[in-house]
Amino acid sequence: MSLDATLTHIEAQLQDMQAALLSSDPQALEHTANQLRQAAASLAQALGAGSPAAVAERVQAIATQLNLVRNQLARVLALTERQAASLLPPVEGLTYGPSSGARGARIYRAPG
Repeated sequence: MSLDATLTHIEAQLQDMQAALLSSDPQALEHTANQLRQAAASLAQALGAGSPAAVAERVQAIATQLNLVRNQLARVLALTERQAASLLPPVEGLTYGPSSGARGARIYRAPG
């Protein structure tokens, strides 16, 4: 794949990644993240062979857009963690395993 085609491909993958972030579809997000990772590896290989100076501006724009996607992903992760914390009770301690007290496992009894 030529350098220009590789750059076009990674730009398209970044747009797909942003759309997946907005859709809140975890499967689409995972799929586009894997495709973006592969496209980034292809770009790294293409740039390793040398690149013309005109490509530097396009690569800089891709780096800026990738930084925006990374920030969006961090926001989505924080929002997801907050949503999970609101649905699940906080874990006070483990039921089984090492405990802070001398007692072993905590046993729950049914009322009555």
